Amino acid sequence: MHEYSLALSLLESLRARLAEDPVRGRVKKVHLRQGELLVLSREALREAWSLVTEGTELAGSELAIETVPVRVRCLACGYGGDAKYLAAEGWHVRVPVLSCPRCDARVEIVEGRDLAVVALTVEERVETG
Repeated sequence: MHEYSLALSLLESLRARLAEDPVRGRVKKVHLRQGELLVLSREALREAWSLVTEGTELAGSELAIETVPVRVRCLACGYGGDAKYLAAEGWHVRVPVLSCPRCDARVEIVEGRDLAVVALTVEERVETG
C-alpha cells in the first residue's frame, strides 16, 4: 500500500520537525500540497494517517490536501507556466500533456509531482492558574 508508506514517511518527518521546534497545543490538521501527477488515493492516505498516528502526539489530527496543478518549463522556447490538458466530456480526469503549450517541444516538470507539508493547524492549550 503506497499510501501507508507515504503516511509513515510524513509522520516521521513531522515528528522530527516537531522535536526541533515543538508547538504549544494539539495538532488538529496537517495541510498538504499534492502534485497532480502524484497518483494516490486520498481516502487511503487519510486512513493510513489515522493508523500510523495512533499513540503519537499527532493522533486525532486530520489531513487537509490541496491539489497542485502541473507547471512546466520548455527547454526550447523558454515557456514557463501551466501544462496544457486533455479533457473530454465524460472523462473523469484531466490529463496533463507534457509538451510545450506554445511550441510543442519537450518540457521539464517544475511543479506537480510532490507531496509536501505546508502548514499545521494547532489548537492552543489554555493555561489555567
